[in-house]
Amino acid sequence: MNETPRRATVGVPWFSRDDYEAFRSLLPQRSWHTTYDQWELAANKVLHQQQCAGVPTLKVDVQSAAFALWCRDTGHDINARALVEYASAFARQHLFQDKGP
Repeated sequence: MNETPRRATVGVPWFSRDDYEAFRSLLPQRSWHTTYDQWELAANKVLHQQQCAGVPTLKVDVQSAAFALWCRDTGHDINARALVEYASAFARQHLFQDKGP
C-alpha cells in the first residue's frame, strides 16, 4: 500500500490580549509587533496562509507563566524556539486526545 505521509500538525502560539506584554518582556529577543491588535492581524494572516498551503495548524492558547514554568521543568531556555516547541507539543497532545482509543 502506498500512503502519502501525513504532515505533523504545527502548533501556533496564540497569545491573549492581557498576556501579550508579559510575553514581550519574557522574550525580548523575538521580533514583536508594537500592539496586540497588530500582532493578531499578522498572526491570523500567517495562520490562513499556512492552512491554504495545506499545513495542518492549530492555535494553541499560551500563557507566559505556564510557558516559563514548562521551560524550567523541561530544561529549555526561554526563547522563541522553545515557544514553538511548547505550542507544537500541546498541539500533538490535543490531537491524540481527539483521536481517542
